[in-house]
Amino acid sequence: MLDYIYGQAKQLIESVREETRERGLLALVEPVAPFNQSRLLLPLVVAGALISLVFLSGIAIGACAALLAALVGLYLLLSEVFGVSLELTVPTR
Repeated sequence: MLDYIYGQAKQLIESVREETRERGLLALVEPVAPFNQSRLLLPLVVAGALISLVFLSGIAIGACAALLAALVGLYLLLSEVFGVSLELTVPTR
């Protein structure tokens, strides 16, 4: 299983290297066939894709912050109200 995953990752990295070797990193942000027909709309499509990527990344960061706040609230509820404590110690030999 790990050999399969390693092979797939190696193939992905190699194909990215081949694409960027010929035309640089611009090949990775250009739209694919149906959306790159008009040279006039090409910058708009790329800008829209990058803006939506930044927007969705912001939503993901906000969701992680909400999860962290919920976990802190749960910890405070369990420890302060119900008196549950969790202690981790390293076993000594």
